[in-house]
Amino acid sequence: MLPLANKERAMAPKSYGKLDLTFQLLRGKTRMVDVYQQPPLKASRELYPEGTGDVTVYLMESSGGLVAGDRNEFRIHVGQGSSVTLRPQSATKVYPAFNDAPSTQQVTVKLEDDAKLEWNREEVIPFLDARFDSKTSIQMTPSSSLLWSEILYPGRDKRGEAFAFQECNTHVDIWIDDQCVVYDALHLHPKKQELKKLGALENYNYIGNFWCFSPKVNLSDVHMDSMLVQQDNHKSGMTTLESNGILIRWLSNSLPLLKKEMDTITNYFNGIVKEN
Repeated sequence: MLPLANKERAMAPKSYGKLDLTFQLLRGKTRMVDVYQQPPLKASRELYPEGTGDVTVYLMESSGGLVAGDRNEFRIHVGQGSSVTLRPQSATKVYPAFNDAPSTQQVTVKLEDDAKLEWNREEVIPFLDARFDSKTSIQMTPSSSLLWSEILYPGRDKRGEAFAFQECNTHVDIWIDDQCVVYDALHLHPKKQELKKLGALENYNYIGNFWCFSPKVNLSDVHMDSMLVQQDNHKSGMTTLESNGILIRWLSNSLPLLKKEMDTITNYFNGIVKEN
């Protein structure tokens, strides 16, 4: 009976979650004017925690994670002058690729003139023997603003599964009009690569990224030395990018410190964007 059960499991339909969200500025308030939800993905109702016209929406995934061959697809359209914060309710858990098929995630974002999007934050946990492919593509205009943060875990390290996944591939591209300002790809294959060597991850487990593009940020006035701690188990670096962009990247063994700094940096740039 066991071989039959395994065969039936391998032939089971794969989960295909879809979430399409469209936002518009209506009478001074950002509204979610169109929603298409296909389980297991779902969006919360509109929230206005700051008492302003800026909207916050939580992104939910009811299945508990991606199993081999599953696919999640997000399409976000932020209309002119809209201000949106999207918060994934939990980390994306990627389960073992029992049939050797990768789980995939596609995020497509379009920001119109004077629109603002904060994605806070994408977290991915690839389990033992997991395979994961992720692609994020963002289209902006010169007047729109983006704050994007993400953390890649080594796996369930508390269970001894650090870098025990098969492979994890992530790709981010950001466009301002027809100019590609970010093309960032990460390919991790623990069994084929020496990830812990000098020049790779060394002794660190967590990878964090924060991207910010906004015409409202004056790069010469940005001072963040006091916000970024440098320790033996926690390092960060910052670089300025074309088109008024900033990238901060972390390598860390302290997840609480990484999240704290990422929140501090996000709030710092959020304040600048909202004030200008």
